[in-house]
Amino acid sequence: MEEKQNLTDQESNSGRVAGYAENAGLNENTIWGMRQNHPELVVQDCKTEFGLTEAQCERLRQILMERGVNKWLLARLKFIDLKHELKDIVKKLNVKNGHDKELRMTVLKTYERLQNICKMPRWVEWGKYPHKNMKNNEKEIIVKGRSC
Repeated sequence: MEEKQNLTDQESNSGRVAGYAENAGLNENTIWGMRQNHPELVVQDCKTEFGLTEAQCERLRQILMERGVNKWLLARLKFIDLKHELKDIVKKLNVKNGHDKELRMTVLKTYERLQNICKMPRWVEWGKYPHKNMKNNEKEIIVKGRSC
C-alpha cells in the first residue's frame, strides 16, 4: 500500500508543483520579509503552527540535522564568507599589474558563480516526492522571484 501511495505522490508531482507556499499567502515578494538561516526558526514556526511539545521540538531539531538542513544553512553562510574572500582576491589581482590575466579571469568566474549561488531567490519549491535520481528532483524544483 505504501509503495502505491509513493507512486501516486510521484505522479502528482511530475508537473508543476507550486502551490504550497502560495496557498499560505506567501509570494516571491513577501518572502523577503521572513527571517532565515537558522534551524531554530523552523522549529519555532512548527511549534506555533502545530502546537509541538518541547520533546517534539527536540525531535524536529534532530530531524533537521539528520536530513542535512543544519549543514546546508551553515554551508550557505560559509559560501557567503568565501564569496567575500574571493572578491578581495579579485580586487588585489586588479590592482597588481603583471598578474596572470588567465588566473584573474578564472578567479573572477569562480567568484561570479559563488555570488550567483549566494544571491539566488528565496522562493524555491521542491517537489513533494524525493527521487533517488537528483536529475528528477531538479526537474521539479521551481525558483522564481528576484535575487537578493
